[in-house]
Amino acid sequence: MFTTRQLVTLTLSITIAAITCALVLAAGAQWPGALLSGGGAGGATLAALPKLLSRRDS
Repeated sequence: MFTTRQLVTLTLSITIAAITCALVLAAGAQWPGALLSGGGAGGATLAALPKLLSRRDS
């Protein structure tokens, strides 16, 4: 169903989004801002990580 590369990418993007959201909440931000920053971090990871993984394989 999923390749190993896809699972690694999804797992890391979810983990980074959760960590970013938790850190922003711990800094005292309101939850909508924390969700937006977590989503942005997860989206950026989801966009960049496959490119970085494919460079390593070449």
